[in-house]
Amino acid sequence: MSIEPTARVRLAEDVLMQKVGDDAILLNLNTENYFTLDEVGTRIIDTLQESDSVKQAIGKLVGIYEVDESKLTSDAVRLVEECEQHGLLQITQA
Repeated sequence: MSIEPTARVRLAEDVLMQKVGDDAILLNLNTENYFTLDEVGTRIIDTLQESDSVKQAIGKLVGIYEVDESKLTSDAVRLVEECEQHGLLQITQA
């Protein structure tokens, strides 16, 4: 995992998250970059924001989805890194 397990993930300061049914759209108001999330991506981002660490969020998500923890971790990290590159999420190290 390239993101520390103790890191926290939050929406970047100038980003809005609008839910549309079970999906969501993240919009950076400064850059006008946006990212559409499906139901699973939305659940991952919501759980990361509600959790004190990436590790805690992964633990919660493994309890929700019947998937291998390493696969879920890999997918979540890839989603977070992509969103961070577009200025949509902020990662802070503990």
